[in-house]
Amino acid sequence: MKRTELTEMQQRVLLFLLENDGSAFRDISDKTESNPNAIKKAIDELMELGLVYDKREDTFPRRRLIYLTEYGKEVAKRLKEIVEIINESSKHPQKPSVEV
Repeated sequence: MKRTELTEMQQRVLLFLLENDGSAFRDISDKTESNPNAIKKAIDELMELGLVYDKREDTFPRRRLIYLTEYGKEVAKRLKEIVEIINESSKHPQKPSVEV
């Protein structure tokens, strides 16, 4: 069965790539201040889900660049919207309404 949830690290990668598509693996790790092994695992899993793909640069040093697929762009955009909603609602906490 295919996984239906995204880990925090996968979400972090998707959101980073939404603003920095075509980034080198090392840049993703450095800019997100994340463990390189965790980033590698997240990217591999995102590739399996069809959300990202990699491509080697044509010129030296031929870094591995990571790109969002069209599907990945859609998922990342929606994820960003969710994060923005959560951030906005945390500024204006609402008490749950309970009818008795």
